[in-house]
Amino acid sequence: MGSADTSLKYRLRLIWAYKDVLRNHFEPFFKFYAKRFRKHQKLAAERLEGKDCIEVAFLLTIPGMWKSDYLFRALRDNPKYHPYVVVYPYSVFKGFDKKEVDATVERTKHFIEDKGFECIVPYDAKRGVWSDIRKTLSPDIVVFTTPYKDVPPQFFIYNFRDVLTCYVPYGFSSLNLFRVNYDLIFHNLVGIHFVETEIHRETAMAHSRNKGENVVVSGYPGTEVFLHKDYIPSEVWKEQETPKKRIIWAPHHTIDGDFAISSFLLFCDAMPQIAKEFADKAQFVFKPHPLLKFKLQQIWGVKKTEEYYGQWKEMPNGQLEESMYVDLFLTSDAMIHDCGSFTTEYMFTRKPVMYLVKEYDFVDKFSPFGLMAFNNHYHGKTVEDVRNFVSDVVIKGDDTMREQREAFFKQYLAPRDGKLPSEKIIEILNAAIKGEVIK
Repeated sequence: MGSADTSLKYRLRLIWAYKDVLRNHFEPFFKFYAKRFRKHQKLAAERLEGKDCIEVAFLLTIPGMWKSDYLFRALRDNPKYHPYVVVYPYSVFKGFDKKEVDATVERTKHFIEDKGFECIVPYDAKRGVWSDIRKTLSPDIVVFTTPYKDVPPQFFIYNFRDVLTCYVPYGFSSLNLFRVNYDLIFHNLVGIHFVETEIHRETAMAHSRNKGENVVVSGYPGTEVFLHKDYIPSEVWKEQETPKKRIIWAPHHTIDGDFAISSFLLFCDAMPQIAKEFADKAQFVFKPHPLLKFKLQQIWGVKKTEEYYGQWKEMPNGQLEESMYVDLFLTSDAMIHDCGSFTTEYMFTRKPVMYLVKEYDFVDKFSPFGLMAFNNHYHGKTVEDVRNFVSDVVIKGDDTMREQREAFFKQYLAPRDGKLPSEKIIEILNAAIKGEVIK
């Protein structure tokens, strides 16, 4: 979603790589192609009935897009399914630093293996190419964690017409990116599109060209961990001599382009200073969006970017976290951010949270559901707003929005039918395989 995303050169590279001039840029052909693709998806699901073991491939590019721990375990514990994770490179057409892209693949591989999950990196080192898993692994179901192109074409949905495809979003949708969230060609083709709430389903119906016919409410798997009372988070914070309040700063990556919502460049100099000012009472984690580093390397250069990230590592009461955030959330006292998904996800902790507002008319950028979540945040428009939040709300405990957040959680986020997202998704998969109407 940076400037490269809209350049003519970039768009031409995508058209050439995916060979989709007609199906993605000519509406009559799109309708014909989408209708046939969706028909094959239904047949692909029904062919699985009676199969002893169904192979399920989760496709993953970066750790931050993985939100399926409980779903993966539930499938693994079910003798009917054999799940595994396939790791492959992201943003291969954006011109990002190749070493960083390769390092991200390796980091993602270790991230999945550390969970004890089966992981496959389908790279053919002898030929120097990424293999086509449809031919080498023959999955029965493919679970996408991202709807975008920018990946090797053999990992995009076009290659899986005769395989049941599913999409588990990598974020809790909160912004008014209706086309990006619901009406890319991917959304119109995928067999089953799982969404967070009934409000999200209605939004998809209103904004997708297929009227949301493949959209099903499952709840959001990424927040399931917050609903499990038996989950014990790991201690991920840097040890301090005395207990301190724990604050997360999580800036988004959209620092340029048509939808530049990130406030990072406005607050990047002030945040380390604020951390130093409150060093005796608070500790901070710098938790950037995984793609922010790529963007900064293009704008700042590699050296300045590494120096900025490095200062957070070295700060006595600061640290850098580039992997997952569940344990951070659960062991924190508050968060400061400008991330669309975190606008709702952190609400599951019921802890105080501030949204850094880049523009005064920023509310226009939220979806109807996202605006409700946003209104349960403290809003930071200036550096002084951030200081006051840290001092008054977090350290002194003057949290005037506590009851409001609790009410929002109970009304919109708590499970309604007693079924957690992973349970609901497997129920939906079983129904699709039997040819039943999915609800």
